[in-house]
Amino acid sequence: MAKAAAKEEAKPAAPEAPAKGKGGKAAKVVRQRSEIDDIITLVVCVACAIWAFKIIVDLSALSF
Repeated sequence: MAKAAAKEEAKPAAPEAPAKGKGGKAAKVVRQRSEIDDIITLVVCVACAIWAFKIIVDLSALSF
């Protein structure tokens, strides 16, 4: 319980975004990535790696 309280106190406060960004447009607020974002990224990366491997194998089979 004390460790959790110490971690909460050690976290720096999130900086507040300015009201206006460059060119008078509203500044974007940076949001933290959730676990589902990381899982989606992992699935996309694995799918791309599998696709690239299949293409390489198919192209090498054509050379024979």
